[in-house]
Amino acid sequence: MGVKVLRPSGRKDWYIQVCEGGERYLRHAGSWEAAFAAKKEIEASLAAGTFRKPEKKAEKGITFGEAAKRWKKEHVELRLKQSTRKYYGDLVDSYLNPFFENMPIAEITRRNVKEAVAFWVERAKASASKRGERSIPNALRTGGALLSRAIEEELATVNPFTKPGKVFKVESFQSDYLRPEEVTPYLNGVKKKAPRYYPILRTMLYAGLRVGEAIALKWGSIDWNGKFLMVNESSWQGILGTPKTESSLRRVDLSSETLAVLEQHRKAVAAQSLKAGRSMPEEVFVNEPAKAKKGKEADARGGKPMDPSRIRRAHELALKEAGLRHIRIHDLRGTYTSLAVSAGVPIYYVSKSLGHSDTATTEKHYASLAPGAARELPNVIEQSVRNAAGQNANQVRTEGIEDGTPLSVESVTA
Repeated sequence: MGVKVLRPSGRKDWYIQVCEGGERYLRHAGSWEAAFAAKKEIEASLAAGTFRKPEKKAEKGITFGEAAKRWKKEHVELRLKQSTRKYYGDLVDSYLNPFFENMPIAEITRRNVKEAVAFWVERAKASASKRGERSIPNALRTGGALLSRAIEEELATVNPFTKPGKVFKVESFQSDYLRPEEVTPYLNGVKKKAPRYYPILRTMLYAGLRVGEAIALKWGSIDWNGKFLMVNESSWQGILGTPKTESSLRRVDLSSETLAVLEQHRKAVAAQSLKAGRSMPEEVFVNEPAKAKKGKEADARGGKPMDPSRIRRAHELALKEAGLRHIRIHDLRGTYTSLAVSAGVPIYYVSKSLGHSDTATTEKHYASLAPGAARELPNVIEQSVRNAAGQNANQVRTEGIEDGTPLSVESVTA
């Protein structure tokens, strides 16, 4: 039992949240002063046992599905970017509506939410989808946002989706990354098994880009003289928009080696575009034009921004070729971070290069990294990989000499 004064995220007015009898009620107050005055009155009525639960309004019969349509039309579609609109729409259509659509929104209880979670978990197990379970907390948060809106419009009085972590919590994902001595074998694996994807995977690794940011990268965003690129856009499920957060709009310094790879890639793309009879694409990383088979037209995806699924496939082939354990393609960002910080680059500078809002976010996701004092981030990373490769070569030579094994040409030139 208790009374709190709060202002929900994105709201200008203040509200009073009352927790009584295992239920929560949110009451609109207006100003900060009015909220605290109402808080005192409610606390007095609770102490005296005269507190009355808020009455249901005339629209209490509106269903969750109807409220969801209103929420998407009046809030999501008007205020959020396209990729976020699709994200919320998918969660509503795939998780919330299949269970809650026909329920009166004012009558949904905490028990209903727990039953929905059990339904989603069973569905995910039946489809053997770990990703399905990981989306459940997001679905609960979306339901909470929808109910908060309904309470503000007096369509409901209780938000049963509050504190989703107490209803369902997924195991935290343990990220991994390539060690310095594993970077060269990995990139050699890309060259051998998927050479078309070498420029994008190498750039992601040495610039800390997300997949969507790399796909959306344009030639005009690269400053060849200044040796940096600007992250201005991101692609998500084929939708081009702004990056994940405002802080993701950023400048990323590039090494001379990375610029050389991109320059060679630009020449290759220009030659392919000329041969195909089309203009040079704006995007840096595009699909390779497929040869037309007999009786069929060439793949229309040629020259278009790269498909995320093909990039991930190239990443997996490279890991397998190099004999490395499986890591997510997103863990190339972790590789970038670990190489930079362990080489002595200040965490503040690494955080800015990653597009994190503050260093706490960087430390949270990449906790095992040590602080340092280097400034030349891109060159430090390149040198770290070269040093690791040289140490491995020296070790091979030393082992051959110490145990008396004759050195082969391969071991000398490894």
